[in-house]
Amino acid sequence: MDSREINHQWYVRFDARSMHLVVENEDGEEVDIPAKYAVCDTCNGKGKHVNSSIDRHGLSREDFDEDPDFMEEYLNGTYDVACVECRGERVVPIVDEEHATREQIDLAARVASEHFADQAEQWNDRERGY
Repeated sequence: MDSREINHQWYVRFDARSMHLVVENEDGEEVDIPAKYAVCDTCNGKGKHVNSSIDRHGLSREDFDEDPDFMEEYLNGTYDVACVECRGERVVPIVDEEHATREQIDLAARVASEHFADQAEQWNDRERGY
C-alpha cells in the first residue's frame, strides 16, 4: 500500500485556531482533542513528493538506463506534486498527548485505527479489481 494514495485525515476536522482535532465518538458526538504539529511523514517535511502514478510499483535501474532523460527529470523533481497528506504545508496535526486526557488519546487511537483499517481494505479491493 502506497501511503501517497490513502486518505490520511482520520479526524472530522482540524481547528488550527484552537489547535484541536475534532473526532466522533461511539455515540456520534463530536469531541475536541488537543493537537500539535508534527513533520509530515509522507513527504518528510518537503511539502512535495513524486506523483505516485510514476513510481507506485517501484522503478528499477533498467527504467533509468533505458531513458536517461527520465532519470534526470525524476531526480530533478519534474514529476513531483504537492504532498497528499500535508497539502504542501510540510506539517500535519497530531494528538498532543501532553495535553490530552487518557480518554481522548484512546478515542483518537481507536478512530485512527478504524480509519486506516478501512483505507487498507479499500486499497486491497482496488488492487483486486473489486
